[in-house]
Amino acid sequence: MKLVIIVCSLLLLLFLMFRSSFSKVLESLPFFLFRLGFSFFLLFGVHLLLGLFGYQVPINLFTGAMVAVLGVPGVASVLAISILI
Repeated sequence: MKLVIIVCSLLLLLFLMFRSSFSKVLESLPFFLFRLGFSFFLLFGVHLLLGLFGYQVPINLFTGAMVAVLGVPGVASVLAISILI
């Protein structure tokens, strides 16, 4: 319960501090969520394709967010990390 109160108060404080830019963040949130969903779809396709050759590509929130933010270089870096490790 204390954690919920702390998180809510921090969010309220951030909202009050960045009130003008908060609307810009809310406008770009659906775009980021679309990119995140598409990155999971893309990673799943790559996972299926490389699974035929014996490679496993991890699909989790971190790799999805990395691909959503970086795009194609994010896919390349996830592939490089999964192949090298």
